[in-house]
Amino acid sequence: MKDISSLLLVLAIVFSSCSSSYPGAMDDPTPEAQVIRLNSLDETIELANGFYDLEAYVRGTEDALLTITAGDRKAALFLSPAVWKKAVVRGVEVTNGKLSVSASTLESSATYEPKTVYVRAVSAGRTLITGGDFSMLSQVEKNGGVYSDAKGEAGDCFVLSAQNGMNLARLRLYNDPGKSAGGKSFFKGIQDEANILALAKRAKAAGMEIELTFHYSDFWTNGGEQYKPAAWKKYTQEELHDVMYTYTRDFLIKMRDQGTTPQYVSIGNEIQSGILFGTLKGDKPTEKVNGYCSDMNNLASLLSQASKAVREVCPESKIILHLTTSADITVDNFKWFFTAMRNANLDYDIIGASYYPYYGNKTIEEMISEAELLASTFNKDYLFMEVGFAWNPLLEDGTSGQIANNDPYEEMTPEAQRRFMLSLTEQILAASSHILGYIYWDPIYIAAPNCGWTVGEKNVTGNSTLFDFTGKMLPAWDAFRYNH
Repeated sequence: MKDISSLLLVLAIVFSSCSSSYPGAMDDPTPEAQVIRLNSLDETIELANGFYDLEAYVRGTEDALLTITAGDRKAALFLSPAVWKKAVVRGVEVTNGKLSVSASTLESSATYEPKTVYVRAVSAGRTLITGGDFSMLSQVEKNGGVYSDAKGEAGDCFVLSAQNGMNLARLRLYNDPGKSAGGKSFFKGIQDEANILALAKRAKAAGMEIELTFHYSDFWTNGGEQYKPAAWKKYTQEELHDVMYTYTRDFLIKMRDQGTTPQYVSIGNEIQSGILFGTLKGDKPTEKVNGYCSDMNNLASLLSQASKAVREVCPESKIILHLTTSADITVDNFKWFFTAMRNANLDYDIIGASYYPYYGNKTIEEMISEAELLASTFNKDYLFMEVGFAWNPLLEDGTSGQIANNDPYEEMTPEAQRRFMLSLTEQILAASSHILGYIYWDPIYIAAPNCGWTVGEKNVTGNSTLFDFTGKMLPAWDAFRYNH
């Protein structure tokens, strides 16, 4: 054990943690939490069995990537000669009374200098969420799409992803994807109940946790599109409240009964403008005002029925409310939305947000700052529900993709995508542990025949996946491999 002055020095550092013990969160340390100063990032120390965080400040060769291993956990950060950067390895479990710590750089010529290295006891482990959306996988596979690792060895997409550090699969459920909404439709049999149940089995078999998103629609839902399912179009408000409960409950029972209870459940997708829009005027729904929900009490009442179903069927699952971030949807809009949900006493656990630099023109630092503010203001955990960054300026056919630039980041290359994902992960780990991690969108919807945005349209996500046009893993997988 180190001397008391060192112990007091470390205890003076302000820590911030969330107050839940479920996977993906960490309990607040008590004032008596064990804190031990280390001499380096390469030593073995004796510790009582339990869970620990390792934190250090490091500087070194510019542009070199440092990986730190503590027990069976890893974290990576980019070194800088001018700045001491905070490195964090969270949720390390000690089971044999010892903890081994080591560090190395991917560049053999790089050097690093650590200071203020310490471990502190925490009351529960926490796994950083590094997930991806697999909802369209069956459409790619049935049309000949093949996935391979960085060496070109082909394999099952779930297995390859898990082996390279991805630990959660997001699955999106639509009521009847073959039905038309606004004159367009999804592929029938893809993202419906049977398909999502089958994908959930594969995800669990690969060792992944599951995030299930209910869209409550037959088609895309986001801030501008929240089409009511065709089967629900003539329902009264009372009937809609009932079906939100029964539909959510019945599918969760199916998930539970096949042994794939989701760890996380999102009730709706990018719902700042509401859900279950009704009458269509051309392609535009009418139940919103300037992009935002016009009746927050009704929205909260509908969501409460879904929340009730989640609590009854799978009480350990964590409920997410997911909004988008854009130039028009700011942190103030988030505060307005979640204040209304708090006033309505809506039962949920996690604030979810989409983050694409292209849509919001925000840096990682700005998004982390907003995430910490929202988590603190509403005493909730925070999850980046969708993250996307283009690795190529154009799609395979030479036309523009959904993500046309990465502003405020200039480059659109595989290396730029890699650096973005590594930097995002690094800054999440160094921030409040209220920030649980991220889910990449859409990592697996690669260029393959008949794999369009909708039926009859082209695939607009092929330049922002985590696999290249041929299905080979891109360098951005380093963010998953070296952070777990």
